[in-house]
This record gives sequence, structure tokens and C-alpha cells, in this order.
Amino acid sequence: MDPPKINFINKNTLFVINHKGKIRQLFTPFNVQALQNTEHFKENSWVVVEEIIQHPQHILLYRVINNWWPYFIFKLDVRF
Repeated sequence: MDPPKINFINKNTLFVINHKGKIRQLFTPFNVQALQNTEHFKENSWVVVEEIIQHPQHILLYRVINNWWPYFIFKLDVRF
């Protein structure tokens, strides 16, 4: 099964599209699970995304604990 596609809308909104083509709109703040250790949180800990921006190299950045992180170091679990 393919992972959901994620589309940036604005700094507080994210669209998630599942493998069936259904769309769900998420608004900040939302929870994500860390996939690796950083200086601010540990792997598998749950943290809150405060804001979202687009990035030319990383596609999306999440602001978590007032720092910007690439989206792919987090697991976004949305079921619908």
C-alpha cells in the first residue's frame, strides 16, 4: 500500500490524500511521531507541529518546539 500523499496549502493547513483518493484536511497544531533522535526530542516521542512551510530541498518543513525540521523525520498517522 502506498503512503498517503501530502500537499501543502498554507502555514496552518495540510491536505492528506490516501491511496483511495480520499482527502483529509489537517490544521495545525497536529501530532506527529519522531522517527529519529534530535537535540530536542527522542525517537518515538510524540510532538506537536506548530506551523508548516514549503522548502525547495526538503519539500516541507514542520515547526516543532520552535525549530524547523524536515517532514520526513516524523510519522504522520492519519486514518480515514
